[in-house]
Amino acid sequence: MKKILIATIISSVLAFSCDDFSMENQGFKLKNLPGYVAFANTGGTITPIVRSLTENSANSNLRIENATGSTSNITVTYAFSGTAVFGTDFTVTTPGGSANATGGTVVITATNKKSTVLDYAFVNLGIDPITDGTPDGAKTLVVTLVSAVNADGKEFVVGRGAEGSTIYLLSSTINIADVN
Repeated sequence: MKKILIATIISSVLAFSCDDFSMENQGFKLKNLPGYVAFANTGGTITPIVRSLTENSANSNLRIENATGSTSNITVTYAFSGTAVFGTDFTVTTPGGSANATGGTVVITATNKKSTVLDYAFVNLGIDPITDGTPDGAKTLVVTLVSAVNADGKEFVVGRGAEGSTIYLLSSTINIADVN
């Protein structure tokens, strides 16, 4: 009886291991997740980033992260919109990049070039309000991520959840109150 039971178990295992097995045959659809670059919110939440500053506030950093890894530096392009004017109401600190009236670039530097997938990497885009001494009312600055590509030519999705109906952490809003 023991010999028959063992032979049955062995033949069942061999039959199962010889079948093609795929997750899709089991009703699952596997999909590679794209690498992404997005603003990071404090506490790891995906709620919109809104900051309130005054014209005489210190520099406020917007953290742009690449949590999915890259084998080389990533250049991120961003755009400005809103009522705040670059050079009049605010300036920016752009590590490895540049800025002008419509937006600019910033570079997320690779932190561990020896590995095939780099450690979690980020850069701080500094927004520095300017005290202009003119009572001209509150202003709003919206910084929106436009594109991200690494030095190897790999493009990254900007924002999180970009394949769904809502894209999170694609934009950050800075409200700048007037100082009289």
